[in-house]
This record gives sequence, C-alpha cells and structure tokens, in this order.
Amino acid sequence: MKFTCKELSGQSFETKQEMFAALKASKEAIIKQKTEAVKFSDHIDYSLKEDGTLKQEDGSATQLKYGDYVYPIINSTNYLDSHSDLHLYGIWDKSAEEQKGRIYFIINHDLSVGNVISYPKEVELIIKEVEWSKLGKSYPGSTQVLMFKAMVTEKSNPAAFYILRDKEDVQYSVRMRYVRLELAINDSSEYYKQEKAVFDKYLPLIVNQEKAIEDGYFWVIHEAEIYKEGSMVLFGSNDATATLYDIENKDIQLPNSTDEEPLKGAQNEERGSLLFNANLI
Repeated sequence: MKFTCKELSGQSFETKQEMFAALKASKEAIIKQKTEAVKFSDHIDYSLKEDGTLKQEDGSATQLKYGDYVYPIINSTNYLDSHSDLHLYGIWDKSAEEQKGRIYFIINHDLSVGNVISYPKEVELIIKEVEWSKLGKSYPGSTQVLMFKAMVTEKSNPAAFYILRDKEDVQYSVRMRYVRLELAINDSSEYYKQEKAVFDKYLPLIVNQEKAIEDGYFWVIHEAEIYKEGSMVLFGSNDATATLYDIENKDIQLPNSTDEEPLKGAQNEERGSLLFNANLI
C-alpha cells in the first residue's frame, strides 16, 4: 500500500513514516506556499424548510422573490475537510470584520459581470454557532459557521435565482487565504514532538476523527482571510447541501449587539474542547 501526499505534489511513499518525514522536512515551504495562495474552501450549507418557501410574518408562504434574503452557510469549523484542514472557532473573526461591505456572492468563483448573485452592499457576513443536527449531521454539539445574509435582486444571475427559488441541489465555497496554520502529525518519536503535541491537542475537536487517524496528519487553521467572494458551486467536499431561507422567522436567532461576545483565540479552542471532547464540518 502506498501513501500519497497532496501537499507534496501527489508524491507517493511506501510508508506513512516516510511521508511524515517528507512533510516535516518541507513544512515551512508548504506553510509559505499555503499562506501565499488563494484557496477555494470546503463548505457546508443547510435548510430548515423542506419545500423551499419563505415563511411570512402573517403565516402565509410564498416563493423566493426579488428583495428576499437567502443564507448560504459558506464554511464551518471543527471538521476535517478534503484539504486535511481543521478550521477552528474564531478563524473568520478578524477577516469578517475587515471585509464588511467588500464581499460578493457569486457563482463558480467567477468574478465577472453576469455571475453575481449579490453585490457587496447586499451581502452581510455572519459568524454563528449552529447545532450539527440543524445541518443534517448526526454529530453531537455545535459548529461555528461563516454565513452570508444575501439579498437576491433583479441584478442576480438568473440561473442562480431560479436554483435558489426551486431549491436545487447546490453547494457553497469561499475564496480564502491562509493566515496562521500549523502541522499536526501522529507520530510519537522525538523528531515529531512538536507536531505530535499539535495532533493530540486538536484531535478531540474534530467530529470526523476517523479521517485524521487514518491520514495520520492534518493542518490546524487558526486564522484565514475571506478573499473577495463566496460562491454557489455544483460540487464541494461536504455532503450537506441546501440553503437556509428566512432565518429571522425561525428558531435560530441572528447575533446582535446584545449577544455575548464570541470567544476568541485560546478561549475558542477551550470551548471547542468542552463541546466536542466526546467525539465534532
């Protein structure tokens, strides 16, 4: 059995130990490459209404129309994605604040006229904690998500509008840059002391731990930058696919100025550990 490492240009190794040694030897170069590149991230998204309609204040239902909002869940935390990345609570806090009024909601990561669903003035970035069960997942506890509150208008890409209106099976992704990350490796030899400590510290946060254990390594992403846009795409790496409609009329409440300030840094990590130590996209 050979072991393939995508971070090393798909190079194959006879043993995991050989792969770990190559990863560690190239760690600084890989981190430099990751922080300089723009990445299209994995997503997760969901819906609380099965028929794709909006609940109005008077209790009536109507199809999505111009001027209504949709709430795509663009990214989540404490889930090991197909890039072997573990996004931590607080990963988007700084960037979401800095990028207010600058982010597009588009299709296919194509930043060109005609592919826009919502322009920056129509997009609000929301960081919110959501139960896994609300995402159609059986994991216990919650995840912190990056959500867009995006208005659909007459300027919205027509195909995207009809897809949202008819609740077609689509997914979402965010264009991003890594800011701060570190490598975790599951090897107890002295050579990997630092990477093993990272592995042991963050493994309890991961809901899909079996992937981390099978791969033997992952990247812990402490901070990332939202870069220009989030997109509707046909395929992503996570299997929960839908869109949240009319969130303000549901049981999930949007954050406001009176909410408790979100935990950051080490506090985020501590909270994640408490929530998901039993087993946490």
